[in-house]
Amino acid sequence: MNIGNIVTKTKLNVDNFNVCDDLESINKGLPTLIIGRKLSKELLGEGISIIHKNISNNLFWTFDQTERKSDFESDFEQFKEYCFDKFGENIPYVFLDILYGSKRVNYRIIKKILSLSSPVIYFTENGMVYIYSENIIFGIDLNVLEYFENKKDKIISRIKRINDITLVDHKIFNKCKDLIYKLKNKNRYVPYIYGNGDER
Repeated sequence: MNIGNIVTKTKLNVDNFNVCDDLESINKGLPTLIIGRKLSKELLGEGISIIHKNISNNLFWTFDQTERKSDFESDFEQFKEYCFDKFGENIPYVFLDILYGSKRVNYRIIKKILSLSSPVIYFTENGMVYIYSENIIFGIDLNVLEYFENKKDKIISRIKRINDITLVDHKIFNKCKDLIYKLKNKNRYVPYIYGNGDER
């Protein structure tokens, strides 16, 4: 799964980034870094600032290694960090707050979860469940169900019945785990990555 675009004329292999040599080939919904002052001028015109490398929202440029190696290395790492930090901002997250949420709101969330079409479900080792479908991630803390007699097993069983794709930690493929690690263990995105990536 790609989390950013890198536009360069130099051969570059970077996991989780779409590397291309023109702006027509980028995924417009992702942050983009153009590498090389010469290439930046070709693509964007002569007016780009040598000091301010943020051209517009989610569009950046930097020198290539032959122009200014130290700038390239620093800017490239900052861009990758920026992409990892921004990942998932456009995916709504809904937490089912069983202890403190209103009954009416919780009922609506549960009803929505049970009506999802082909959701991907992820059970974490620490008792969280994340469910992704229809571009929404739902979170349920199973640990709080210990306070409700005979509810935990019943709810887990009901969640598992809503779809065949149920993930647990030892079944997640390496690419998915590697990306989550780079995202600083934002486990809520596992079902989204699995459902939209090439891990299936």
